[in-house]
Amino acid sequence: MSKQFQSTLLLFIIGIGFGIFSIWSLVNAHTRDDTLQGLLYLIPALAAFGALLLLPFKKS
Repeated sequence: MSKQFQSTLLLFIIGIGFGIFSIWSLVNAHTRDDTLQGLLYLIPALAAFGALLLLPFKKS
């Protein structure tokens, strides 16, 4: 498996994993702390998807 494909796959898995967990946390939030935790877990998901979007523009 090439290094470039492996990094792309890991970014996708991280984005999906953190995204699903943060959405699940926000849906099942009962307190303000639960909502804050869900929003904090959304940050790495957005960063991973942002990195995926910028990959085609990265100079090799």
